Amino acid sequence: PLDLLAKNTDAPPVPENKTIPSTATQVTSVVASTANWPVSISTQGEVVPWEIIMLSAKTNGVGATEISVLEGERVQKGQLLARFDDRLLRAELAQARANLAFAEADLQQAKTHLKRAETLKQKQTLSEQEFDLIATRASTAQAARDQSAAALTLADIKLSDAVIYAPDDGTILERNLDLGQVPSGGAVLFRLARQHKLEWLAQVDAAQLPKIKTNMTAEINSTSNIGTATKTIAGTVRSVSSQLNKNSRLANVRVLLEGVPELAVNAYVEGKIFIANTAAIVVPANCLVIKDGKTWLFRIKNNTAEQVLVSLGRRHEDKIEIINNISIGDVLAQEGAGFLNDGDKVTILTAPLKSAGAN
Repeated sequence: PLDLLAKNTDAPPVPENKTIPSTATQVTSVVASTANWPVSISTQGEVVPWEIIMLSAKTNGVGATEISVLEGERVQKGQLLARFDDRLLRAELAQARANLAFAEADLQQAKTHLKRAETLKQKQTLSEQEFDLIATRASTAQAARDQSAAALTLADIKLSDAVIYAPDDGTILERNLDLGQVPSGGAVLFRLARQHKLEWLAQVDAAQLPKIKTNMTAEINSTSNIGTATKTIAGTVRSVSSQLNKNSRLANVRVLLEGVPELAVNAYVEGKIFIANTAAIVVPANCLVIKDGKTWLFRIKNNTAEQVLVSLGRRHEDKIEIINNISIGDVLAQEGAGFLNDGDKVTILTAPLKSAGAN
């Protein structure tokens, strides 16, 4: 047996098996980079019409005979909205025209008499008192003619007010008129959202208000009226109020929304106002590891994982801003980071890790 042991000792060493797996954890890596990302103020607010046109009743004592629109309908400029019983108004217009014709005839006769009187006065065959009387009659006839013309114009306006047309493209927000109804003068019959445009009435506190200027970009997140998916709608700051609400201590910032968004008026939505662009250190979100309620990254140096506590900032698509403890160019564990502990040895792969069960 001793001879055998000696003989085995002199045997050549067994070659190293290169297929034996290493004890190092396999991960993919990514390099922390920089990006120029916008800084925004997040807030909430109501969706309201850009401008509202109030269409009021301008006639008295006449009922509606035709109503051609409903609430929510989109209308074009010049489109018929409502028509009122105009029989009496047409009769008044005809009478005004006849009165004007009589007044013009009287005026013509009075002018003829005045011209004849001027000739007689020059021949000294007409007294001063008689001439003044004829001249006064001519002036009175002129005034009567002007009064009849004004009455005709008024009758024409009343008749035109018996029909309501859309003054601009827009959406009918409210209809306060039924067939046969006799509205009182000045009563609001329709509320029209002009040109279908909407704006976001963002609520901003006093600390953030000085940072916001007109023409800054903004966006809101809302659910479409025709679906349940959340979508983003862009907008531009139109005005910034300099007055805080007494109760809420917030100021209104009006953001004009782009296009013709399918949103319900008075809907309450969340959004952002972008106030600047600043540089950020960013990494893919799947590099993050959540442990004990804290967020960590694993920085790789000399094939060793270093656990780093980080704070998060802005998010954009699949990347996230790292506020502290990470520098541009740091190599970070990505896929496989969730299996690491501080000080673990790692092997960096050049291809993505295969999922469990993959061939």
